[in-house]
Amino acid sequence: MTRVSATKTWLWLGLTLWSTLAAASGWSPAASMSRYRYSHTATLLPSGKVLITGGGSSGGPTATTETYTPATNTWAASANLSVSRSGHTATRLPSGRVLIAGGSNTTTVHASAEEYNHYTNTFTAKGALVTARRNHQAVLLHTGQVLVVAGYGTTSYNSALKSAELYTPSTGQWTATGSLSVASGRVTATVLDDGRVLVVNDDGAVAAAEVYSPSSGTWTQASAPPAFFGHAAVKLDSGAVLATGQENFQYESGAWLYWPEDDYWEYVAYANETRRRGHSLTLLPSSGRVLVARGTRNQVGGSTELFDPNDNGMYVVGQDQPTTGHTATLLPSGQVLVVGGTSQEEPEWYSSAELFTEP
Repeated sequence: MTRVSATKTWLWLGLTLWSTLAAASGWSPAASMSRYRYSHTATLLPSGKVLITGGGSSGGPTATTETYTPATNTWAASANLSVSRSGHTATRLPSGRVLIAGGSNTTTVHASAEEYNHYTNTFTAKGALVTARRNHQAVLLHTGQVLVVAGYGTTSYNSALKSAELYTPSTGQWTATGSLSVASGRVTATVLDDGRVLVVNDDGAVAAAEVYSPSSGTWTQASAPPAFFGHAAVKLDSGAVLATGQENFQYESGAWLYWPEDDYWEYVAYANETRRRGHSLTLLPSSGRVLVARGTRNQVGGSTELFDPNDNGMYVVGQDQPTTGHTATLLPSGQVLVVGGTSQEEPEWYSSAELFTEP
């Protein structure tokens, strides 16, 4: 057997294996929420339940919240937020409480923050952000503080922010920290293995990435990625950061890896979906693969993909809906709960939920 024919044989075997795995896995319906939601948050609680807060709906942003119990596939109403919020963030703290920050209603961008206590089902006010913001990013640092960065300061998308701030759970205080130099507005934020934070710009025009050092409170420009538009990012077990999505406004989707130790971006795969944006990435710890789900595309309908770090391939493992503004939460069972969102053919909103089971 020649080297070429052996390669073809292994390729055929690989494709056959993936086709078999895809057929044995995929999406199954879960119970629906009490209302439509998009740009809401979803947080896994210490109890294994999932807390959903706020979000937009047919009547505008809501203050309602609800929890999903995986064991019984049921939803139950929880305490209301202090204000209606959409485009806010929710960060689970080391204490198990959930920090809700910022967001907006129809006319106002919020600076307020509150913490949810799952033991008492109550929200408690936790001061005010230094800068009111929506559609920002929030990540839990290795120090136990929460870094909040970028977003928009008004209901206009012309108010992109470069500022960042820190929340200290032990004191309930918000303090300003260093500002971004180039990236602003819509970004992704990923905590690296060494505790620093990679922020990647996402306006489809400016190719920029910056790294935050908690020890100094300053940002350093990293090597530039593509000018992403609607991308998502997640840290892999290797320590590299996977970013998938559309490059600029006119180019197709793909997958890139950022290697922090080398400050280097590597293009690794062409996506099966053209111009996927506004999707979610979920690291599946049992295999180290990444679920690439939903997002809007150039065509109606589309596929679910898995990124496999073993060969840096993108593999189709089912069909999903072209929605954005949804949430994806990894459950203790290893399944992924995907909730809500808004369709590519707006205005359509969803209260539905689905479970993805990895092949």
